[in-house]
Amino acid sequence: MQPESPWLYILRLAHMTALSLVWSLSGLVHAIDVPVTTPLPVVPGDEETRSAPFIAWYEDLGQYGYLEEEFLVFGDANIYEFEHDEAQSSAVRVREEGIPYTSRLLVRRPADAGRFNGTLYLEVLNPTAGWDGDPIWQNTHDYVMRAGAVYAGLTSKPVALDFLREKWGRDPYPARNSSRYAQLEMPYFGQVWDMLSEVAALLKSPGAKSNPLAGFAVERTILTGYSQSVAYQVTYANSFHDRERMPDGAPLIDGYFLSAGGSAKNVNRPTPETEGLPPGDRRNLIHVDVPVVRFQTETEVPRSHRLRQHPPEHPLVRIYEMAGGAHVDQATVDEGGRALARDLGLPDFAAGCDNPVNPVPIGYVQSALLEVIDLWVRGTVEPPPSRVIDLVDGTDGAREIARDAAGNAVGGVRLPSLEAPLGSYLPNNTGAGFCFLIGSFVPFEKSELARRYPTRQAYMQQVAEAAGRAVTDRFLLEADAQRLRAEAAASGIGN
Repeated sequence: MQPESPWLYILRLAHMTALSLVWSLSGLVHAIDVPVTTPLPVVPGDEETRSAPFIAWYEDLGQYGYLEEEFLVFGDANIYEFEHDEAQSSAVRVREEGIPYTSRLLVRRPADAGRFNGTLYLEVLNPTAGWDGDPIWQNTHDYVMRAGAVYAGLTSKPVALDFLREKWGRDPYPARNSSRYAQLEMPYFGQVWDMLSEVAALLKSPGAKSNPLAGFAVERTILTGYSQSVAYQVTYANSFHDRERMPDGAPLIDGYFLSAGGSAKNVNRPTPETEGLPPGDRRNLIHVDVPVVRFQTETEVPRSHRLRQHPPEHPLVRIYEMAGGAHVDQATVDEGGRALARDLGLPDFAAGCDNPVNPVPIGYVQSALLEVIDLWVRGTVEPPPSRVIDLVDGTDGAREIARDAAGNAVGGVRLPSLEAPLGSYLPNNTGAGFCFLIGSFVPFEKSELARRYPTRQAYMQQVAEAAGRAVTDRFLLEADAQRLRAEAAASGIGN
């Protein structure tokens, strides 16, 4: 690891002294040191000399009135442990204090602060592949930009920082200017909790000189994450949400959008095998005093149904399970694949799967739910009731998804693809690598399509009616409903 340069060291000390916010509200005795940031500009050049963000968005966001920026984040984080682990208590205590970290923050924001709607979606970038992924942005970027929100993605796990510092731009990956990330440093898994608090506090502090969102008054922060990242959100909510607040008493995080994930993380990581909390641990359920939306696809439901939390015991939690949705759909393969091909020289990560990829767009439901939780946090509109997929007892005693005669799930949130199906939309695939997380599609025979949709008008009407119901139920935005109607009109089904 390269040593921190003297000017960065001085910058860190100066800003940490000037921007430290010691908040002594009643009952809140913990101090938050707002971290230092420094921008990482894009530097032109050839592939080996050009300096640009890892997983930079493949489109020019300027055409949408947005900018993409990247920052190094310097701070100090404690290491914690559960006070009463054997009792499955979420209470924590400090085990080791003030260990420095240097992470990175990707920001995608309106170029004109006047367009900002006051909402920040802060994503815990997903490190499952050993490097960062931004699946929440991939699946919902159209909505985020239409709404005028700000998106920020934080690198949050040592393996992802180590990859950028030590492996990116080196064999077997294509040559890149890897010096961009030479300063990254996160020695311990357990630093993530203070890192999240400090970054959230900084982005909500308009007067902080080091705030990447200077000029943007963040009114509400919704912590988002996909798959493994959900585990960070649950542990953070249960153990750290109430440890610090903004100076006016408001929470650092105003809502949680948990997407396609399951159980929680251990507060520390004694071994890789103990990184996650075991099934049945009550800390896998989320308990927090702000709105929570949990979105699940069929891929997660056979296990995550144990995490269903409903009113009246859990009035601030809503569960929405998407029939026909898969952990990775065709849109996710396409969007994520662009960065993998450009930055790592990797092929389509569904290339080794045996069956066609599930085409049902989970991002449409996620986008609608981002609006649901945004309005819920604002206090303007109550969320729709939870909607879950029907389950039946399986042959081995486990709970299984109930399926109709076409092989599609019964119940749950339903897009037109499930109400006017063209085949069976399944949550898993077969093949190498991550195929078990990638959905599959088994199309109907032509005779079955002709029976279901004898005319083009019959198919289009079914799609239009299903889209209308989903919009009314607030599980589909009108802009995305229009896309589905247009796709049905252009499909040729019923001709």
